[in-house]
Amino acid sequence: MKLSHSIVSTIVLAVACQTPALAQQASTGQAQSSPVDDAGASANQGDIVVTALRRDQSLLKTPLAISVVSSESLRGNGISSAQNLPDLLPNVQNGVAGFAIRGISSGDFTEKGDPSTAFSLDGIYIARPQQQTLAFFDLERVEVLRGPQGTLYGRNATAGAINVISARPRHEFAASAGFEYGNYDTVRSTAMVNVPLGDAVALRLSGAFNRHDGYTDTRDGHRSLDGRNDLAVRARLLADLSPSTSLLVTADYGRIQDSGPAYIPQARALLNNKDTTLRYQNPGRDDFNLLKSGGVTAELNTDLGFAKLTYLFGYRKSTNRYLQSFGDNVAAVDMDNSQHQDSQELRLASTTSGPLQYVVGLYYFNENTHTAPVVTISGGPTLNFDLDAHGKSYAAFGQATYSLADTVRLVGGLRYTRDEKSRDGLFSIVGGPSFPYDAAVKFGKWTWKAGVEADIAPQALFYASVSTGYKSGGFNDGNPQTQPNLYYDPETITSYEAGLKGSFLANKLYVSASGFYYDYKGLQLSSVPPTGGIVTLNAAKAKVWGLEVEGRLRPIKGGALDFNATYLNATYDRYLPLGTGGPSYAGFALDRSPKFAFRVGYTQDFGLANGGRISANAATKYSSSYVVTDFNVPFQFRQGAYWRTDLSLGYFAPGEKWYLQAFARNLENTRTLGVINFSSLTLGEPRQYGVRAGFTF
Repeated sequence: MKLSHSIVSTIVLAVACQTPALAQQASTGQAQSSPVDDAGASANQGDIVVTALRRDQSLLKTPLAISVVSSESLRGNGISSAQNLPDLLPNVQNGVAGFAIRGISSGDFTEKGDPSTAFSLDGIYIARPQQQTLAFFDLERVEVLRGPQGTLYGRNATAGAINVISARPRHEFAASAGFEYGNYDTVRSTAMVNVPLGDAVALRLSGAFNRHDGYTDTRDGHRSLDGRNDLAVRARLLADLSPSTSLLVTADYGRIQDSGPAYIPQARALLNNKDTTLRYQNPGRDDFNLLKSGGVTAELNTDLGFAKLTYLFGYRKSTNRYLQSFGDNVAAVDMDNSQHQDSQELRLASTTSGPLQYVVGLYYFNENTHTAPVVTISGGPTLNFDLDAHGKSYAAFGQATYSLADTVRLVGGLRYTRDEKSRDGLFSIVGGPSFPYDAAVKFGKWTWKAGVEADIAPQALFYASVSTGYKSGGFNDGNPQTQPNLYYDPETITSYEAGLKGSFLANKLYVSASGFYYDYKGLQLSSVPPTGGIVTLNAAKAKVWGLEVEGRLRPIKGGALDFNATYLNATYDRYLPLGTGGPSYAGFALDRSPKFAFRVGYTQDFGLANGGRISANAATKYSSSYVVTDFNVPFQFRQGAYWRTDLSLGYFAPGEKWYLQAFARNLENTRTLGVINFSSLTLGEPRQYGVRAGFTF
């Protein structure tokens, strides 16, 4: 029975946690709001201020591989959720559990697993991948850090970090609204109002709504799958308590309701990956998913004169209910899942000039989940699960930069993390026996960073660093008496990276280039040990190296050329997915790591006599082939090389008071492979087109 209940629990929890992560969220419904030849962030990427290193810093002076997607770029490219970010970014893909960055990803998206990319909303770490799919709306920017971020972001940042930053309240009145209509009967809308409440307080309210029909038809009269009907709202209150102290309180709520995702048998999906006439799922029941998530965040900042003191508190809670038919009726799942988390962070960041700049802090995180799926196997038994998981993490960290000379600086960072994880509950067969699921682990780990940076020109920076990352270990299904492979250790990564970024040609060109090499150990992958069953083990070592370049060129007035290109070599040094008696994956590629990829986009604004403008944009992305692995078989499936092209054309009234824009995304109708599990998979979004309109005042 060990093999069967392990496999089924993998099915259940895999389907459970992935369900909301595969469909598009509510769009901002707005278009680009600033001409591309304006001064500032929209024209010169190096002028953007980021907080990636826990302090305000120019992107040009930030010594790491970081991409910033501004609010204008999010709106203009129709980026409606984090799941759309890979359309724009180098070496970033949607993974099984969150995101894959430079080939580093996680395959365990259950309540006992952790992602490899640290995802934060307004500074609050979001632990569960399904909550990372909530709508993007009324954002200031998104910062994507590539490479391990173990010092400042701690555990579960071996791949990198994604910071989603909402627009802050301002002490002036403002309002805007956006609308979108497209194929699949897509309707999206957003709205925002910012109101000053006296001289020291401001309130900002915003929201988004999204619905569309399903992308995947069924053949037996059941409703189509991959549909959406969801909404999100946010309220932010900023109070200036004194000239040196401010308090920002945020409350948000999101609801994702959909039918799907559609799991399609591998053979048919692979054969017809680009055939739009055969996008259907075999007869099954009407799938349903409902995720509700909300939270409260408080950020207190005070200027102490020599440093800024920041206290950040966050609480989030979510519930998830869904019904799912898996593959060709391999199993039917009825799931109730709930999660709540709270975290606190205290930071001190230097603000005065001088040779030493630093950030030090303390961090605490606590998470509790309850998972209760009921699984009906086609032609087999009914299985019940009742599981509670708990996790705590404590950390102390610091990072400093010391100037050896006016143009040369040393960087050093250190963090200690203590993790505690446990789970208790029962797995039972209706009319049969029960099996306890009990396990507990504790881990402690030091992570560090050492580097050098140098100003090689007034607006050019060279940097080189060695840094480490760590993802917490954990446990498999079962208990110490019945599961000999109950526990697995943390996985670790050591990264060697060097880069160059700068602004050239009288600020008409911004470019950032980097090269990196990873020594990746203890990869947590699904394996079949000699004792049987499918479990997660520290089963592999890997080497990853690559090159990246990205930037923006303004060749003529009103024009902007955005570009990025990557080369990535990510392979296993050692991996035996079926144990010593099975095949060796040594030399095989890691999942979702195309060797070559690039994206080029051009925007041209045409000024009109009335002060308005016409804006046209065309962008195309190419990716070479890559693999996605069904670790339960095991087998690597190949996603073929593909192109993806997006177009938009719009009119923007004088002063950007209103706009009207037509758009088309994924003109080629490319269907990329999604999540693979037990002989079925999902497919990416199809071609979309429509119109957007909006206004501001």
